[in-house]
Amino acid sequence: MYTKQYIDMFFTNSICILMKNIFYMFWVLMPCLIFGQYSISQIDSLYNTTHELRKKGKYQEAVDLNLSLIENARLKGYTKGAAYSSFEVGNLYHNMGNYKESLNYLDQALLYNKDIKIPELYSKVYAELGKNYSMLNLLQNAVDNYKTAEYWALKITDKSKKEKALFYIYSCEAVSYEALEDLNASVLAAEKAFNIKQDIISATRIAKNYMVYKKDLVNAKKFLDISNNLLKSDSSVTPYQKVIALSAIGLYYNKNKEYEKSAAIYLEAIDIAKKLKRPNEEKELYRLLYQTYKEGEKERDRLEALEKYAVINDSIESVNKTLIEIPMRKIVKEKQEKYNQNYRNLLFIGLLVVLIIASSAFMFIRQTKNHKKKLIIEKEKVILEKEVETQELKQKVNESFNDLLQLAKENSPQFWVRFQEVYPQFLNKMLAVNSKFTNAELVLSAYIYIGISTKDIASYTFRSLKTIENTRYSLRKKLHLPPDENLSFWLRSYVTKD
Repeated sequence: MYTKQYIDMFFTNSICILMKNIFYMFWVLMPCLIFGQYSISQIDSLYNTTHELRKKGKYQEAVDLNLSLIENARLKGYTKGAAYSSFEVGNLYHNMGNYKESLNYLDQALLYNKDIKIPELYSKVYAELGKNYSMLNLLQNAVDNYKTAEYWALKITDKSKKEKALFYIYSCEAVSYEALEDLNASVLAAEKAFNIKQDIISATRIAKNYMVYKKDLVNAKKFLDISNNLLKSDSSVTPYQKVIALSAIGLYYNKNKEYEKSAAIYLEAIDIAKKLKRPNEEKELYRLLYQTYKEGEKERDRLEALEKYAVINDSIESVNKTLIEIPMRKIVKEKQEKYNQNYRNLLFIGLLVVLIIASSAFMFIRQTKNHKKKLIIEKEKVILEKEVETQELKQKVNESFNDLLQLAKENSPQFWVRFQEVYPQFLNKMLAVNSKFTNAELVLSAYIYIGISTKDIASYTFRSLKTIENTRYSLRKKLHLPPDENLSFWLRSYVTKD
């Protein structure tokens, strides 16, 4: 049984350890109080205390410490210190539900890391970006960032750091895949994490899969036992991990129809989540508590839990609506940078080709004199025209894409007309598959083709999300797409295919 007595055992601290930590902090900070700046070794020492502050749920203190370290590292020209502390601030702000500041500091960490290119830091930052996108319901972007984080994690030479990074990435990935309703991918990611390290997060994730999707309480309890043993024996367990464990234990009691025990566990987890200022976890716990009260036929308690859930959910939704433009700008910027890089590569190849042609032409000129000289001049003219055409094409592509985005945001009736001008082959390609598409389905496919999410389509067109999802379902059905086929990927592959 999972009693409060056992779960709380790891939280006991001795006075001696507390006094030791106070003395250590005083010893490190004393020179800084006298001279005003930290040395590089002091920056590293103070940075290492972030974990202890996070473990105790002192997120704001950890933020203030790392903001100070960023400034001191910058003044010292210590790029690595500034980069890691920027990441920590981004991570902490995410934990506190401040995704705007989290994204800002994670971008700052990436800028610092451009100069030092540390794979471990790249892995940390991209994983944290994935978590932010996941919380803002940009789930595919979250998964993409987790894949980038995994790419960098595999480049880490230190085995223990590599495993730690991969464990964190797979644990986060499992959550996003579950939200995408890709159960197989979610379970696979959770098992990958568990195979690297048997900790509370990975154990409870697998236990939840057994409870929710496989209806197998026997196997679920095996993993909950692992989680519970860690709660009692591992002193490094954080309050956040305890919230995750309690959530899974409460769910177990619910599935076992022990509703009073389930509610008590959820309330304990809610209390910790409130102290940690983690509104998303608090919201989810109230949802689970509501379900438990409903199944336990406690009407008054059920309504109270539902009301608290609604208040927190509305608050989060309100904040997220104001933040959604930030990651969207980042995504568009990343796509633009990728386009620019491809263009630079193409230009380099073009210039190389020009150089080869010019060199060959020069040798040819010397051999054939006046007759060949005229030919070279004509070739140079063609090359110049090609460069001008390339530049004009780049400008037109940028302008066209920006026009389409703006028309989409304005819900302009000109969007579909302009889209067909930019992508003239699109309509014929679609009608070749099925000539019975409605106008709404064709316009929706155009939105999806240029990368606009279902949620944003609903927002731009002033329609309900359910309406858009129904139209999307009808579109997929007429395209004869299997359930596991990505609609956006299919459209791009099919339309651009010769």
